[in-house]
Parts: sequence; structure tokens; C-alpha cells
Amino acid sequence: MSPPSTTERDEGRNWGQSLAGVPIELYPIALLAAALRLFRLESESYWVDEVVSVTTVTSNTASELLLSVPGNDPHPPLYYLLLSGWTAVFGTTELATRLLSALVGIGTVVVLYGVGRRLFDREVGAIAAVLVAVSPFHVWYSQEVRMYNLLALLTAFSFYWFVRMQTEGPADEAGVRNDIGYVVSAVLLGYTHVFGLFAILAQNAYVFSRYFVRIVPRSRLTVRRWIALQGVTTLLLVPWLVRLVRRTMAASGGETSNVSWIPLPTAETVRETFAAYLGGYLFGESFPLLVTLVAVSCLVLALSSDRETASETDPQDEPINAVYVVVLWFAVPILVPIALSHVVTPIFVDRYSIGASLAFFLLIAKGVRTFSRPSLRYVVVGMLLVGLLLPLPAYYQNDQKEQWREAAADVESNVDGDDVVLVSRPFTERTISYYLDADVSTVRIAPDASTDEIRGSVEGRDEVWVVLSYSDPSTNRRILRTVQNRSAYRGPVEEKRYNGIAVFRFERLSGNE
Repeated sequence: MSPPSTTERDEGRNWGQSLAGVPIELYPIALLAAALRLFRLESESYWVDEVVSVTTVTSNTASELLLSVPGNDPHPPLYYLLLSGWTAVFGTTELATRLLSALVGIGTVVVLYGVGRRLFDREVGAIAAVLVAVSPFHVWYSQEVRMYNLLALLTAFSFYWFVRMQTEGPADEAGVRNDIGYVVSAVLLGYTHVFGLFAILAQNAYVFSRYFVRIVPRSRLTVRRWIALQGVTTLLLVPWLVRLVRRTMAASGGETSNVSWIPLPTAETVRETFAAYLGGYLFGESFPLLVTLVAVSCLVLALSSDRETASETDPQDEPINAVYVVVLWFAVPILVPIALSHVVTPIFVDRYSIGASLAFFLLIAKGVRTFSRPSLRYVVVGMLLVGLLLPLPAYYQNDQKEQWREAAADVESNVDGDDVVLVSRPFTERTISYYLDADVSTVRIAPDASTDEIRGSVEGRDEVWVVLSYSDPSTNRRILRTVQNRSAYRGPVEEKRYNGIAVFRFERLSGNE
């Protein structure tokens, strides 16, 4: 099937109408994205990583977030600084903090529309935007107090300015604005997440490889100008890059790092990542084959259309090879971290590649656009939307995070100052303590704690509460067995579970008071 001709592409750019200067199709897409991201935003309690975000910004000053925290936290400081200012104004409730992520998620949809429109046409931009608007993967991280949606937004912004630099000259006012816009977005991207650097690497891969693959000799972006912009960007990122290099060298030397929990990626990791983009988090084992087949078919069509264009048209007629840009945007932030994981230390996690997922949906949208009949395009988009929307009712109805708020409320309603709460991991202690207002002793039991150490923690207490989460079954059994075997206690007299959390209560025998 042949790709859209130049005339068809021009018609695509005029697709739809505008209202107050904004394309009319963007209004319902943005409203849909907002509705899905704001619905039940505060319904679940924070989970472990969200508590890390909130307590990090509430227990550190802005200067500490900028200078001290990056030495202990694996992520750059920008999101924490932004969240710190946000919570200073709106507070630290689940609704307030997650609202920041939701607004960033809505912004990501809007900016992606702009990128798709500039790379291809309004229809591709609209299709990609609506797919991201309903994507369970993006909805999930738009309702979480972490930096992943900011990573997606700034990735989209950096590619927006990158594309503009290819088509607008450097000498005019627009060219200067593009240069500034790109440097600012790239620097902010680098200070948001390590994987932001891979997006910048993808852009460099495009600029320096374009002459070797028969593309874009007429680009307005010269190599000299690009090197100058990268020099400025690198200079501004030096403080973080120095820390990153030191941390990488330490990890390669065998030192324990704060990303040591990440497993070594395999081919199955890649498959699960693509499944996650399409809602695999919520489908589980019953992930629908039809959605996968439609998405893969659209990806193949997008790549095929690029080859056909290269063979049928003069590449010098266009200032940018749009499909090649998006392919690098998609592939580099996935393949390079996986390669580094095998050479240095594991660093690849599917949510870290959220920026690459935007390119994934752009390629799907481009594949849909290759169908010559509009009615067929509507059918394919409809199938994709149904597939993406299918798991969302379960997402909203069922608990997705550990319910620490409910677990803490249960403990708090029955605990007093003579009791003790045992927890199994450091971040478990941090999370239960965040929600636990009662004046009660909380003790962390190390995985290798001896029997005497566990017994010493409960000595003389009226009741013992054991809160287990993120610890292996053998450790859990050992802690419970040690408390249970104490002749002074009986139980557990009560056991409750809260989606990944187990709470046990032991009572002191009356004869041992």
C-alpha cells in the first residue's frame, strides 16, 4: 500500500477545523485524557515509592533537594524540586500531589499531538494523542506521585523543538526560539530522569546518521549548529553527569547501588514492556491477542511506508525523515539501556521507557494513516481504542497499590503506647509510619536478624503487631514463628491483608503481665 502523497499530506494538515487557534479535534482528546486521569485520583493510598517522593520533599529544603538528595536517590532532582514547590502551595494529600502528575499527563497528550502534527499531519497527531489519552500505561503513571510522566512530557517537548529545528532556519526569530526551546527542554529532561539522556542520544543518532542513510540533506539544522547546542546542553548538565559517572563507575566496580533491585533484562522483558504500553499491567495473563496483532500490523505498515517513500520520492524534497526520527526515538531508549544493563549494571525498567512509548504510539498512528480509505482507518482506531479502554474499569474498581492507609488505620484503631509494631523492610517502616499517627514504637526487623534480636524487640509489650510487605516468604515465616513461639504471647489472634500487605496481631498472655 502506497503512503499518502504530498497532496494527501497537505489535505491531512488541513484536516478538521480550529477553534480559538486550537485544532478542534484536540478539545475532546484533551477532555478525555483529563477525565481518565482525574477520575478517582485520591481513592487509593500512597504506595512505597510515592511515600518516598512525598517524604523526600517534606523532609528536605530546596537546597538539600538540589545538592544532597541526588547523592542518595537514583533520580535527578528536578521532579523533587517541582513537587516541593507544589506541596508548599497545595499540601501533601493524595489528591493534591497526584494532581500534579495528572496535569503533566494531560500536557503530554497535547504536546504529542503537536509533535505528530509537525512530523506527519493533524490526523496522525490526533490518533497518537487519543491512543496515549486512553493508554492504561499512561493513565497509571498520571495517577502516581513519581517523575515518570514528567519524563514523558519533557521527552515530547524536546522532540517538538528538535523537529522544528529541522524545518526552520537558524537566522530568523523562529530559529533562535527553537534553539532556546530545545536546550531548555533537553536540560530539564536530563535533570528529570537518567532515561531522558537516551532520548537526547536518539536525537544525536538521527543528526549524525542522516547522511549515511540517504535522508534529509536539506535539513535546516547543520551539524555545526547541532554540536554547539549539544555543547551548551552538556555544560548545563555537567553537575548531574559527574554524579552519574561516579555512580556508574562504582556500580561497575561491584559496589551495591540503589538500583540493585533491578533484574537483568531479557527478551521476555522487552515483550512485557510492549505489552505494558498496551495495558498489560491490568490484563495479566489474559492479554488480548487481537490488540497486539492490530498494533504490530500498524507498526509494520509505518516502517513499510518509510521504505516505499524512500524508493518513490527524492529524499531531498523533505527537510526531515519523520519515520526515521520516530524509530530512533522508540528504539534507542530501549535497546541502549538493555545493552548497558548487560555490560555495566541492570538499569532497564519498563516505566523508565515511558518516553519511548510515545514514539510507539506515533508509529502506530502513522501505520493507521497509511490506509487509503478513511472508513478503514476509523475501524482500526476503534479497535485499538476498545482494546486500550477494556482494562480501565477493572483499574478503577480494584485496588492497584498497597493499601497502607487502610492497614495503618487498622493498627491505629487498636494499638496503644505499650504495643510494638514490627516491620520487615526499611521502606515498609517509612510507609507505615507515614500513615500511623498513634504514639507507638515501630521497629524494623532486618532480614538477617537473629532470634534473640526479634525477641528483644517484643519483650514486655502488651501486644505485638507484625506488618509484612516486600519481604520473602522465608523471612516472613521466621519472624512470625519467633514471635509466636514466645511463651508470653499467643496468636496471631488477628490477621488481615491489604493488597500486598499482611498485618498480624499477637496478644500477651494474661499470666505474663
